[in-house]
Amino acid sequence: MPAMATTDGEGYSKTGPGPIAAIRFKWTARRAAGDEYFVDETIGESSAPMTSGPMSRDAAIAMVDDRESEARQRFDQLRYEMTGRAAVADLVRKGEA
Repeated sequence: MPAMATTDGEGYSKTGPGPIAAIRFKWTARRAAGDEYFVDETIGESSAPMTSGPMSRDAAIAMVDDRESEARQRFDQLRYEMTGRAAVADLVRKGEA
């Protein structure tokens, strides 16, 4: 199980994929009172966080990991679709399709 590493401030965090920081997702688990944790989800560097919780430490880590994994899968699928369309368009331009 990952430690609640101080990767950004006080909590465990991960950043989503993508070349544009202004639309990149970030998830940060943070400890509140006692053993309660919250997960803050932001888009870009200056958005207000959408907060989920309270939850256990393990649930917060799982949520951060799951959200990052889902975002990476969606990004990879979109990239795959875009490169496939670009390849077909390139063939059409060259008259090979």
